[in-house]
Amino acid sequence: MGYAKVSVTIPQEVYEEIKNVSSRNNVKLSRLVAEAISDKLRRIKEQDLIDQLNKVYDDPEVSAEQRRVAESIADTTEVEELPW
Repeated sequence: MGYAKVSVTIPQEVYEEIKNVSSRNNVKLSRLVAEAISDKLRRIKEQDLIDQLNKVYDDPEVSAEQRRVAESIADTTEVEELPW
């Protein structure tokens, strides 16, 4: 994997905090920032996927088909009650 050098402007308080965390955890500042950005990108991608799925399942036709399939499975599946 290659690396790119970037210049960003962040609030001084954030810089001080990441500098302190980096020092306390014996992690290079660049690595800490890269991991934080990677984590944020992963969360954004996950939310995008959830939004896309929700959009598909908000479709009334898809929802009705899901209900029909679920009811069909429920009607044809025998469930054994377990003793508790």
